[in-house]
Amino acid sequence: MKTSSSATYLIASLTIAGALATGFATGPAFAQQASIKTDQFKFAFKYQPAELASEDSADKLLQRLQREVRTYCSGGARKMTRDERSLVDACTNATIRKSIGKFGSATLAQAYGERSHG
Repeated sequence: MKTSSSATYLIASLTIAGALATGFATGPAFAQQASIKTDQFKFAFKYQPAELASEDSADKLLQRLQREVRTYCSGGARKMTRDERSLVDACTNATIRKSIGKFGSATLAQAYGERSHG
């Protein structure tokens, strides 16, 4: 009787250990896949230097940049869950924030500051 009871406990322990191992093995892989789009990508954006000349044109450029980045981050999806939308928002905001300084335009930086704080 003791042997069959020990075998049952052993099987149960192995099953639980296997389930935990599977959970730990797949969790980080999913997290890694989700961060690929937000952390490491190059985004090509074409613009003319004249678009940075005035506040109005810089604001229009910023709107266009935000639309294109959001489309890229979402993969073009329009319907999303709240969690997916949160990831897209984070990707969009981080990309825009990193991109603004690369333009080297005080006018665009001001338009971004007004839009993000107002």
